Amino acid sequence: METRAPNSSGYAKLLEAPRPEVSNFRLLDFNGKAHELYYNWPAKGIVVFLAGNQKELIDTWSDSLIELQSNSESGQILTWAVLLSNHEQREQLKSAWGNLPESLPVLQDTTQAVTRTLSSGEVPEAVLISTADWSIAYRGPVELSVDTGVGLETTYPLKNAVNELLNDQIPSVASLAPFGETTGTKPVMEATYSNHIAPLLKTHCFPCHTPGNIAPWAMTSFDVIDEFSGLIKSAVLAGEMPPWHADPKYSAFSNSKSMTDDEVSMLVDWIDRGSPRGEGFDPLADEPMPEYSEWPLGKPDAIVSIDPQKVPAQGSVDYRYLFADNPFGEDVWLRAVSVSPGNRSVVHHCLVFKGSFLELLKDRGGLNGFFAGYVPGMEQVAFPEGTAKRLNKSDLLVFQMHYTISGKATTDRTKLGFYLSDSPPEKELITSSAYETNFRIPPRSRDVYVSASKTFDRASTIYEFSPHMHYRGASSKYTLRYPNGDSETVLSVPAYFFDWQALYRFDTPKQVPAGTRLLCEGWFDNTAQNKYNPGPNDTVRFGEQSWEEMFIGYVNYAED
Repeated sequence: METRAPNSSGYAKLLEAPRPEVSNFRLLDFNGKAHELYYNWPAKGIVVFLAGNQKELIDTWSDSLIELQSNSESGQILTWAVLLSNHEQREQLKSAWGNLPESLPVLQDTTQAVTRTLSSGEVPEAVLISTADWSIAYRGPVELSVDTGVGLETTYPLKNAVNELLNDQIPSVASLAPFGETTGTKPVMEATYSNHIAPLLKTHCFPCHTPGNIAPWAMTSFDVIDEFSGLIKSAVLAGEMPPWHADPKYSAFSNSKSMTDDEVSMLVDWIDRGSPRGEGFDPLADEPMPEYSEWPLGKPDAIVSIDPQKVPAQGSVDYRYLFADNPFGEDVWLRAVSVSPGNRSVVHHCLVFKGSFLELLKDRGGLNGFFAGYVPGMEQVAFPEGTAKRLNKSDLLVFQMHYTISGKATTDRTKLGFYLSDSPPEKELITSSAYETNFRIPPRSRDVYVSASKTFDRASTIYEFSPHMHYRGASSKYTLRYPNGDSETVLSVPAYFFDWQALYRFDTPKQVPAGTRLLCEGWFDNTAQNKYNPGPNDTVRFGEQSWEEMFIGYVNYAED
């Protein structure tokens, strides 16, 4: 495609030096697969082709970009195309460009923040990012035709920059004006810290980022936000924070922590403008912080505790199983059960099971479901409206405690709080699962597929899902297969995080007929590029420890 330079010399205008570093970001392609910039790619560079709303240009430019990557050494250059589109347009993209090779994924910039951050303001434009330091090595057109006075001469500045980068050289031409059209991004409100940014952070980042809570640092003032602004931008654009990882294309969830596209754009734009303090008071410093409470649902009707547990400073700690009795001495219905870790620095998770001794053996350590649980990222909330769990007089309670070392010998005494229901519920809430234990993940392998299924024998109402894998878990999906042959994807987690395991509660509970099959699918990443991987050279099988793997698709439902 030709791009004519309008200046009298016939040559493209050199722009100012590019910004030194690009923040991390993660975008989904039209297949719903996540692509993260800071993934530990073996490539030396990533070409991000910004097309704005000009989707028709993909066909024109894709040949040049595909050729660029195919001619690079052993895939050392990745090429991505980025379009401004919403989740509802994904099928249109798939229909229009589904024949493009996997080497050129078309990514959706739904917030438009990535395009604003990378672009000079015009499209089409190619941005070459060096993975050595995540700096912009080149920004400008893919091809350039200039009038030499005796005819047009076509040059290839992007290709030249790529070749120089592959040869460990700094590109001789770092930036050229694209001479295109405006990006087509929506205007962003010029937010102020006091009126917009601080209230936004309080809504989406509390209570984790307050003193005494799970986050490693607290949002106590503007100075703290200013210090961590780069980290905030990177975490938000990468979809890591707020900790909500469901693809919004499929279902609406009542407990979603996600920011809206406009909120992300506003926050990133404010950071890109240098995080100005502006006028006004500081809502983070001048307003009272929410106090930490070990019982976010209020004072329980009864509490049981495990005996104090010693956790060593180093080494691995086997799962511990600790017993307790029903504190009520009678059959009761519970509207909520809340786990309160005694020492969050070492309690990785706690699952509580209840039942007779034989029933507890059948549960197989949480594979079939659990009575109550605490895992990183899962809020302690009341059961769905109209439901309750039954605790029988004769039931035993078993705490499954998973401790991780912190470098310091310490102790823990985790508690379980019970909240009585005022009356018997409309429906009994059941926590069950689909799981698989017979799998093998080869070393240095990516996209290893594992699946499991569960059939609902009776007509049921589904309330919540919670996928569970370990550090090699990359993505997960829940699909309902109905008796009439129809199929419906109801949850997709394109980027799974072991340290943030959410409970996804439907905005409107899902009614399913008897015979409906729940298919849970997962993909594992056992490569060195997975920064969370404890051992890419290991063959991985099912096991309880974090360096082993699990595949469980939990589901909360009630039979009708």
